[in-house]
Amino acid sequence: MTHKLLCMAMLLATLASAWADEPPILRYSSWMLVPPTTVRVESRPYGMLHDDYTYRDQPSFSVIGLDGDTLATIDGKLGASTTVSVPDAGPLALLHLQPGNNYAVPQPASEVYWYIATPEAPLNVVRGFDALYFWLPPGLSAATIFCHAFSVGEAGKLIVSDLGGNEIVSLESDFNEPEALLFQAPAMGEDGALLRLSLVKPANPEWTIDDAKVWLGPEIPGLLAPTPEGAEEARKIAPLLGIETDWTPLLDFEGADNPIGTIQWSKLVEEGAALPAYEVSLSDEQHFGGEQSLRVAMRFPEDYAEPWQQLKLFTKPLAADDIGKVRLFMFGDGSGRALRIRVRDASQEQHYFDAGKLDWVGWKAIVADLEGAASAISGGDENKRIDGPTVNVVVEIAHSRGRPLESVVYVDDIAIAPAHRTESGEAQ
Repeated sequence: MTHKLLCMAMLLATLASAWADEPPILRYSSWMLVPPTTVRVESRPYGMLHDDYTYRDQPSFSVIGLDGDTLATIDGKLGASTTVSVPDAGPLALLHLQPGNNYAVPQPASEVYWYIATPEAPLNVVRGFDALYFWLPPGLSAATIFCHAFSVGEAGKLIVSDLGGNEIVSLESDFNEPEALLFQAPAMGEDGALLRLSLVKPANPEWTIDDAKVWLGPEIPGLLAPTPEGAEEARKIAPLLGIETDWTPLLDFEGADNPIGTIQWSKLVEEGAALPAYEVSLSDEQHFGGEQSLRVAMRFPEDYAEPWQQLKLFTKPLAADDIGKVRLFMFGDGSGRALRIRVRDASQEQHYFDAGKLDWVGWKAIVADLEGAASAISGGDENKRIDGPTVNVVVEIAHSRGRPLESVVYVDDIAIAPAHRTESGEAQ
């Protein structure tokens, strides 16, 4: 081997080692949460990993305060490093990285920082990552982490481990569609648990790891830290971001007694009609936590004349007061039916939250923010407060023309969080 070839081989080996040990490589659009510090962002062209094409996208970076104000906007240069200064305008700020079709590798000077990984703002990574850490809040019996490797042939293996590196669960898949890794929560105390997440090369030789979106289920604060210490800090900073962590289990669907007290169709069904029909029962076919969940089956005739029908499931009275949020887990069937969560308080005041469409398959957390702008209130004493001592949680599933005639979904682990109020008692 000539001296020139030897030097080239050594350079490639050095680059490969550096890429293996460095922070995650980001693409498209990703967010970080950082304290006042400087962040060195290295821009890398797509051709560094794929020599078949070069994109001309130039990187840009924005610093945004937690109040939504833009603090700085910086235009980077492709293939060069840019230093982004996060001003001391608050304890934390959001850093929005937009390398486009090329790559960005951010390295904050601060030891503690986080990558945002939520359903609304997933972490867009290239070639995976060996170890990022997250905080699992107390009270969870199970949790979900999602991945989507959207290009055919690209895939990955998600691994959840404890801090000692002992694997808890893993999932290897092509992730051509968003797919959830469901895992049972480890034994933990009142402070929750710290866990490690890895996205690595799959064992299947026909697959490769490249572009992937990763996000934590809504039941987990969507913050991934490079160290366990950073993950532990997520417990303290989550409330600053409006992330709810104070959940109280309300209903787990275990045991022999069905906790559903009333089942109704919104529109009258003729007496004696075979269809539409429903079957609501406890089942061990699927379960998010524990051994059982609530199975909800619906069937409609092919010539059903109504353009719309809704099935309403009322729980028996549950002890609760001044609720701000309701969280439940639903195993979706991809039917596209509309889902609404309602709470009926002791005064018969109704609090509604439209949860969107059942456009997924598998377990997913639904968080109904009954204090948010998307909620609606009617009836009762009109004090806009969910009053106890008991309430009914209502799950409403709406069928419309063109949807599948048969449907089966499952509901599990309903929990509540308290309302957040000002000193005068007004909802925040």
